[in-house]
Amino acid sequence: MPTVDVNGARLWYDEAGSGEAVLLLHGGLGDSGLWEPVAPLLAERFRTIRSDLRFFGRSTGPAVSWSWQDDTVGVLDELEIERAALVGLSLGGKIALDVALAHPDRLWAVVGVAPGLGGHDGAAYTAEHEARYEAAPDDEKLETMMEIDFEVWAPLGADERIRRLWRATPDANPLPGGVEPLEPAGAPAKEALGELALPTLVVTARHDPAGFREIGPLVARDAPDARHVELDSDHYVTLREPELVARTLLDFLAGVSPSARA
Repeated sequence: MPTVDVNGARLWYDEAGSGEAVLLLHGGLGDSGLWEPVAPLLAERFRTIRSDLRFFGRSTGPAVSWSWQDDTVGVLDELEIERAALVGLSLGGKIALDVALAHPDRLWAVVGVAPGLGGHDGAAYTAEHEARYEAAPDDEKLETMMEIDFEVWAPLGADERIRRLWRATPDANPLPGGVEPLEPAGAPAKEALGELALPTLVVTARHDPAGFREIGPLVARDAPDARHVELDSDHYVTLREPELVARTLLDFLAGVSPSARA
């Protein structure tokens, strides 16, 4: 099982293809399996790497707080990648945008697919969701949390693959008390989009919560070199529409890659 040791953590990864590097970051509803049907299609054109985030899937770490951004740059360092395109889904999209602002010299492009955005309240969960979770018996809280997540993020349906991916998350395997990611230094990404000079693409999902659908137009408006595309799917767009996602990413990345701009 290939791993890299980064900031005290052991992070699983795999890669395929050759050429300019693309690093895929998954979301909070699963591990890098969320990218599984898309990665081989990207690998036909790029060196494509998937990594499980710390405490997700096959990646482990000590019971201390950590930085998503430092872990991401650490993966690039360990794999001897000077610059990459960073493509993140959901939580991974938020991380990708944070890394792009903090370490633009390490990237040649950034993409958020149904991403979060630092400083932006997507308001995905309602008071009713919170009340239902709190009212659930202790032995049913995990199942209740999963079902609420699927109501919010998988309105098009949740099959066994989606349920299996959810069980690979820290929500299903709780961390020790007080162990949580560190907030990025400086202003939240939403307030710093004017400084995001890298070629940027945000892909939103038509069936995502309204607050998340706001992020693509917002980034396209405020970042100097950003564009926005909407796809007809929900938060599991990489599993439901892998060919469409891959085509959208390849069209963008091929046009902004270092070789295309040389």
